[in-house]
Formats: sequence, structure tokens, C-alpha cells
Amino acid sequence: MAWVIVFGVLFGGGLVRAQSATNDPAAVIRDTDACAQRLHEIYDEATKLEGNVAPDQVALVDCIHSRALRIKGLLEMTETARTSIRKALRGDDMDAVGEYVGDVKMSCARAEKLLLEAQGCSTSAALKNALVKPSSNIGTNTNTNVSVNTNIKITPRIAGSTVPQRPVERTEQTCLRQEQFGVMLARAMNLKLDEKAIPDDYLKALAKLAVEPLNGWQPGKCATVDDVYVACARAMNLKVKDPQDPLSYGQALRDEGIGVDTLLPERDPQLDPPYVVDSEVRALLATGYAGPLPSARRVNPD
Repeated sequence: MAWVIVFGVLFGGGLVRAQSATNDPAAVIRDTDACAQRLHEIYDEATKLEGNVAPDQVALVDCIHSRALRIKGLLEMTETARTSIRKALRGDDMDAVGEYVGDVKMSCARAEKLLLEAQGCSTSAALKNALVKPSSNIGTNTNTNVSVNTNIKITPRIAGSTVPQRPVERTEQTCLRQEQFGVMLARAMNLKLDEKAIPDDYLKALAKLAVEPLNGWQPGKCATVDDVYVACARAMNLKVKDPQDPLSYGQALRDEGIGVDTLLPERDPQLDPPYVVDSEVRALLATGYAGPLPSARRVNPD
């Protein structure tokens, strides 16, 4: 059965699941049609915003265009879901209807947020500060000329955004282990495992879905920021430019709106990837938002 994930804000500590499909087919079609219409309106508004920007304002054009493209993708997915809903209704497959309705609702909510982002591009602090070079005595990954793969554009970390805010001890004793990270991610994805499942069971379930670090799951080893980049991007089915480069996965998450630069340690392409700690990964899985994956619902990583 298809599954969907969204790294979302927690409400009441529980999972907010897609609402079950109503038994009224007419109401289902009416609601999904209304959502599709709104998505068309949102896309039109985004493209108008882009068209009103002078071509020489490259950063602003790119900022808006990236949102418009995502909105278009959500619109296309919604149109496909509408067709599937009608087919499922004819077959009286209400479980499938419920899943598709959940996808449509998530697409609408996500598109609304993307439109707000597009509208805020011109005043975005991130846009204004992205090209500001930090002090040379601070090690960052802001140098876009340094990359493992020159075909991958690494978005600069915002100047002044030193993360983490407090010193964090990253050692073999304090790090988050890969099996711990795997359990968190599997729970965030709402994978259905037996109540008596052990960490190894979670890792096997993730591996079957090709959700794993580049070198596979290695229980007992410290999880690095690269492991988090790769596993989370794979969980979200994001496209990457270089499947062998962890930075490409990090950029895909960044492009999707995930706050990797504010929640995870900095990744210098010239150094070994830093270890991550428990609190950082929990924060990543519990905040921000992501697009419809193999499914879409708010999650509780605990």
C-alpha cells in the first residue's frame, strides 16, 4: 500500500493522518475538484509573480521559479489523483480513495505554503544574505566553488546562521548510532512493524525500500550528516544530480525546503562528515515540511 511522509510540526504528540474518505462519492469528487481548481489558481498566481520580475533580477527569478515548478508538480500529481479517485470509486475501493484524497489535500496545503514563499522571495532574508561571505576565520560550506562534484550547486549557508547554537560534543560516545537513526526514520515514515520489532527489523524494512545511507545500514556506527542527507532524501524519493555524492542529496533536501542548514551541523566538502546527535535528527524529523512522498502525513519521530 502506498505510503506518504511529511516532516511536519507536531500537534499533540500524535500522528495526524489523512482523513478517511467519505462514503459520499459526490462529496469526494466535489472536494477534490475544488482543490484542483485552487491549485490552478495558485499556479497562475505564481507564474504571474515570476512574469512581473525583471529578467536581470536573477536571484529573485530563480527564487520564484523554483516554487512555481513545485506547484506545477503538485498540480500534475493532483490531476492524476483525481483520475485515480474516480476509478477507485467505481470499484468501491474506499481505502484507495482515502489515500488519494489525502494526497490531494496535502498537495493543496503544500501549494498554499509554496505560494506564500514565492510572494516572500523579494523580501526574504535568505535571498538577501545568501551571497554574503562570512568571516574567513569561520569554517563553513559557503564557498560554492568547492564541491565534490562541480556539477552540483551547493547553496550557501545563510551568513550569521551558525548551527548549532550551542557547542555540541561530537564523539563516538555522544553520537547518534545508525540503528537509532533508522528507528526514528522508520517511525517517521509510519512503517508498520510488529510491536516486538528490534532495531535490526527496522533497518531491514528500510533497506527493502532502498532507504539507507550510501554504504547501507551499519549498526553500531555513528550516523553522520551524510547518512542523514542520503537516507532522508531517499525516503522522500527526491531526484539528485549525483547519486554517489552525499552533497547532492543534501542539496535535494535543501531545494525541497528542508532546514538542513539550520538543524544539522555544517558539512565542509573538504573534511570528513561530522557526526550527528540525537536532538538534531529529532528536530529535523519533527519540523519543516516536505512534499508528498510515497505518502503524506505529519509525523512524530518518537
